[in-house]
Amino acid sequence: MTPSDRRRAVITLWCGLCLATIAGACTDAPPVSRTDSAAPVPAGGEAGPNEERQTYSGWDAGAGPYRVLPTVEGGFATGSFLQPEATELTVGDTAGVAAMVADGALDLFTRSGQVIPGHVTVEPPLAQPEGCTAWPVARVRVDTGVTLPWTAAFRRGQVVPFPLDSIEGLVSRDSAVFAAALARLASGLPDDTNATFRGRPFVVLRAWRSAGPDSSLAVATLVRRINQEDNPQEERLVMIVDTPTRDARQWTVGWHERAAGTEDELVVAEPLLAFRNAGSDQLRVLFGRDDGVALGAAVLTRAAGRWRVLWESAVAGCE
Repeated sequence: MTPSDRRRAVITLWCGLCLATIAGACTDAPPVSRTDSAAPVPAGGEAGPNEERQTYSGWDAGAGPYRVLPTVEGGFATGSFLQPEATELTVGDTAGVAAMVADGALDLFTRSGQVIPGHVTVEPPLAQPEGCTAWPVARVRVDTGVTLPWTAAFRRGQVVPFPLDSIEGLVSRDSAVFAAALARLASGLPDDTNATFRGRPFVVLRAWRSAGPDSSLAVATLVRRINQEDNPQEERLVMIVDTPTRDARQWTVGWHERAAGTEDELVVAEPLLAFRNAGSDQLRVLFGRDDGVALGAAVLTRAAGRWRVLWESAVAGCE
């Protein structure tokens, strides 16, 4: 798969999130099929009682003016500085970043909800080949002096994490029961239109769950494969599942995305952080996609019991 194809694969996800309620796709997409189940939140307009003021792109100002994502090859001392209003043509711009960063104080978060205080400085993107773009470089310094594996960072004090714990931490039997429930939900989704995989069992690759006093959810990535020696194929499915009780019969899939193709073609969305803006009760989940060639992100929100796309970033990468 060429760098151009990989970048279009990332764009395909975000376009699908933005344009479809059941299935979404962009033009000029690579030969990787995707469907998703989210509807967009209109940007602008009046905010509801528990909604944040949204910018033109859909980003809400309550989450701060930027977010930082670790990059595939950057380690945890280097990340990408994502500006919500950047376009495909302006992802690398650093004008106004100094005022945006201010004293550089930020909170780094782990998926499990750990908060790590730190500081960030921002540099222009590294030199790129012709036809390629990159986000500005974020140099992260952890205040404690120990850099832990973090998944996302926001300006300090802007957001509060909603912990997601891996089901691998459960005892073996409970983990197996939880995974089986997720697989059943995946198999029952109504948009299973790919005849190549229909009827084949799903296997949970990764799953996280969180239970709070007023909401519970799980986020999972599942796969089903066709192990043809000359042309192995697989379908990956990413889901947000609302789990209001321990009874899996009452669980519902709030959002999902499918991607099918060969293993080296698939670059699915990765859940990075569940969070709420400080002072808000609306739950969000930040997804990222970074394969070393293209990097983008999106935020889904749950409002009135329904998951919707709040914001999707521009994509930096190679044309």
